[in-house]
Amino acid sequence: MLARKDVEPTRTQGGALEPPAHPVPFHPSGAPVIVGPCRVVTGGATPHVIESAGVRVVGAHIAQVGPIGPLREAYPGEARWDAGDRVLLPGLVDAHTHLARSLARGLGPLTPAEWTCYERALGAEDVHWAALAALAEGIRHGITTVCDVHRSASCLDLSLSEVASAAERIGVRVATCYVVSDDDLPRDRLLAVRESVGLARELDRAHSGRACAMLGVRAHTLEGLEAVLDHALESANARLPVHVELGRGFDGGHQRWGGRLSGERECWLWAHAERAPLGLARMLRERGDTLASPEHGIAGREREAELAWGSDDGIHAPPLPTDADRIGRERNAAGDYYQRLYVRGAHWAAGRFGDGLGVIEPGAPADFALVDYAPATDLETSTLRAHLTTGLARAPVWGVMVAGEAVMDDGALVTVDEAEVSARARECARRVWDRLG
Repeated sequence: MLARKDVEPTRTQGGALEPPAHPVPFHPSGAPVIVGPCRVVTGGATPHVIESAGVRVVGAHIAQVGPIGPLREAYPGEARWDAGDRVLLPGLVDAHTHLARSLARGLGPLTPAEWTCYERALGAEDVHWAALAALAEGIRHGITTVCDVHRSASCLDLSLSEVASAAERIGVRVATCYVVSDDDLPRDRLLAVRESVGLARELDRAHSGRACAMLGVRAHTLEGLEAVLDHALESANARLPVHVELGRGFDGGHQRWGGRLSGERECWLWAHAERAPLGLARMLRERGDTLASPEHGIAGREREAELAWGSDDGIHAPPLPTDADRIGRERNAAGDYYQRLYVRGAHWAAGRFGDGLGVIEPGAPADFALVDYAPATDLETSTLRAHLTTGLARAPVWGVMVAGEAVMDDGALVTVDEAEVSARARECARRVWDRLG
């Protein structure tokens, strides 16, 4: 457990002493801390496992990675986070999710029309607590960076500020956008773009390093996609990263991909392309774009697209491995599962939050999770991918650090009162459900 400051106890009305409700992490933000002993999974395209290791964090970044003994001897006066020989993994990137939809859990599968009604029922308070609850759940599964796709038509103005403030409060990284759809009215499209641009300006003034505004577009046909992109890019008049969501049953299979989609630009993030045409899959690969999907793969010839993963409107946790991931005919099935979880989303997010996300090495952002995992067989470089598909990916998370600050310690969130978040989210959910009738 992270060493902690002495905290004055409070007194009840009767004068009795009681312990503080929320212990304070010992090391202040930015102070060096040595994390270990632990088994470090270095992440990146070719991960390695380092036994009996330590990670020295200075400020928001990793300063050193190596054997724990020499690190502690070299810096005897620095704070220590006793990792208890747990496994230290890079923080996960959830490349496509809808944070505000967390209040719909329990309603059952919703159709696109029903999701539209749900989003219209959201108020600003609902957006804030829904985002907090979803992000807290993500931390419990080692998610440190989130790409959020948002809509709340009845409270469009400043709704993204509620998402960004929730992320700041809980301590994770978030890239968010208000989605413009090809079936929106022109006025609604303009207001949606202004909301994303407004957040970008707000974050720029605040010099925020953990939040990022994007342009978001959703389309159901190729013609609709090009039209809504033209409108969004021209209305924004700003260089923002773009997230494209292809509607379920997207129709563009036999059409040529070009125009706005193939010109010079930064890499984009795409989602919901389970039935993407081969032309799109090839274009994404050539451009270096990232494709996120809640599904485990794209069937047939469309597997040319290399997938990141996104939780969509489901549980904010990495996908459970399938039998194909564990014992699939493809020789590198487990390796592809690792790439989906730890490489492809992190590659895209690094362009938004700085180089080094998804790796544990000097100079990289100090974003990682400590998990309880003590298998009956050796966890080493040669067996890492197999362990990932047979238990490691869903091992209980004990501690989480984002940008050098602990957000979870000893299994408890330290930045927010999780019980309060759950209670307030449930209150909001009841009101939203009542509005739905």
